[in-house]
Amino acid sequence: MGETPVRRRRQRRPGGHHWWRRILLLTTAGLLTILVGTGTLLYTYAGELPSLDHLSAQSLPQTTRIYARDGVTLLEQRYQQRRTVVALNNVAWDLRHATIAIEDRDFYNHGAVNPVRMLAAGIYDILHQRAAQGGSTITQQLVKNYLLGDSAGSRSLDRKARELVLAVELERQYTKDQILEMYLNTIFYGNQSFGVEAASQTYFGTSASKLDLAQASLLAGLPQRPSDLNPFLPDGFAHARGRQRDVLDAMVSGGYITAAVADKAYQEDLRPMLTAAHQAAFGQRASLAPHFVDYVWNELEQRYDPGYLLRGGLRIVTTLDPKAQALAQQAVHDGVGRYARSYRVNNGAMLVMNPHTGEVLAMVGSADYYNNDIGGQVNYTVAPRQPGSSFKPYTYVTALMNGWTPASPLEDSNGARAFPGYPVHDWDNKELGTITLRQSLQQSRNISSVHLFKDVGIQKVFTTARELGISTPLDPSLPTTLGASELRMIDHLSAYSAFANGGHRVRPLDVLEVRDAAGTVLEANAPQPNAGERVLPASATYLLTDILKGAVRPTMGIPVAAKSGTTTDFKDAWYIGYTSDLAVASWMGRTVTKPAPHNESMTGSAGGLWGEIGPASSWRQFVKA
Repeated sequence: MGETPVRRRRQRRPGGHHWWRRILLLTTAGLLTILVGTGTLLYTYAGELPSLDHLSAQSLPQTTRIYARDGVTLLEQRYQQRRTVVALNNVAWDLRHATIAIEDRDFYNHGAVNPVRMLAAGIYDILHQRAAQGGSTITQQLVKNYLLGDSAGSRSLDRKARELVLAVELERQYTKDQILEMYLNTIFYGNQSFGVEAASQTYFGTSASKLDLAQASLLAGLPQRPSDLNPFLPDGFAHARGRQRDVLDAMVSGGYITAAVADKAYQEDLRPMLTAAHQAAFGQRASLAPHFVDYVWNELEQRYDPGYLLRGGLRIVTTLDPKAQALAQQAVHDGVGRYARSYRVNNGAMLVMNPHTGEVLAMVGSADYYNNDIGGQVNYTVAPRQPGSSFKPYTYVTALMNGWTPASPLEDSNGARAFPGYPVHDWDNKELGTITLRQSLQQSRNISSVHLFKDVGIQKVFTTARELGISTPLDPSLPTTLGASELRMIDHLSAYSAFANGGHRVRPLDVLEVRDAAGTVLEANAPQPNAGERVLPASATYLLTDILKGAVRPTMGIPVAAKSGTTTDFKDAWYIGYTSDLAVASWMGRTVTKPAPHNESMTGSAGGLWGEIGPASSWRQFVKA
């Protein structure tokens, strides 16, 4: 009778304290096995693991930034991972303390692993029969994020063993401060922000060195679940605030701050700063000069590995002038709007260069980079188009180099019969008989220009064009002098720049300097005025400029030399010219993308759009600004 209650108690509590002892013994035994077996693991994986020699935060992928010529105006950021590496001494103490408090409070006191945390995590995993509780130290997290890469999310025993071995080796070769620096530059904070500097700029518009306690405590909590804790979203902000409270409490427990200081930091309203930073970040995505940045990037990819450009953290200073770019964009926008209804114009482009150095000061490749209906991302400063009569100066300057003068007589007649298979007509359907070379170019006469092209020699004209920088194929037929062969605007304007500078070849210059993430200069391209080889005699360029000045003086009101160009189908209209210190090209067209990308005629109620009307208006607006 007396033994029955004892047996019943044992039945009600099967296992009793023995079960807990078993958990502790098994977990402890497992932990000891891992620790004791580290040497074996090191030997086993020695030849398979990544080297830890020369490990540095500087080797992490970093953001490459492209600047205007002032070195301050940011044009665009490009990256594999948006990151700017900073030294530990450039990270605010509050952020360091907040990170350690919430992620690994005994970071400076234990080795690669924290046995107590691992024991607690092991108990949790056994009780819940799944490996979900994190017991990783900052060192282990760094290994997962930095060294194990794609396998970091795996919880296999093999991956765990590799993580442990690498963590031990990492602690053996590097100091705690070095490990913390690498960790803070590696971790992901959400919104495409890798590392503390990118996160500080993204969320608060300031550097990691200037964060206050409230900002630091919010940031330190984000890496746990970046998507759920996104403070830019209403629900995410509420969750981030809860996590911030956890961080502040952990800092109090760790002795970094008092409870009163924590409460004061928690009461700080971070929403205005978050809103301002979010708006600023959105504005940066709309580049000041997207076509130019694309052009620069394509040029750099010819000189550097494309992957290095994306991850190298380069600082690229370009030739772009922000003021000139803004004026050019406005001129294109206004010009297209001015003729949209009467001539069906929907697109335009403008290029501005220094005619002595070749520096690209402004590049507007279309009326709207982000308008897919017009194919806005096509850059019409580099896409070949027919130049119309703006090609004629290559014929005339070649003539001036070969014995002709502005007063030389040219035949402006017999256009319908003189050229078998190619009847030539003028814009006014008139034939003027004998006129001077000056009159022919100033009035942009077609018949006399074709006569001159034939008399000077097609190949001689082509040689001149090639030496001036025209790179596209030229058809060896008479219509070419009237602009039938396609040119790139950037080549066309470079060639006109030689007319402006007295005959020196001009090559477009778009990059002034490239530095790597450490500040080492990779290339420096100081502008050199008139340093290109002489390809035209100064006398010929002087005479040509004088003729072109006479063609525009009545309408421009300022001393410029320029030439218009219009294709026979009115699909392309140009105005291109120069002053003493600027070379400017303006183009208008009608581009559509449906059913397939193509160009249409700019014709409407007022007829067809001529170069001296449409693009000339944008050209004048820019030059006079």
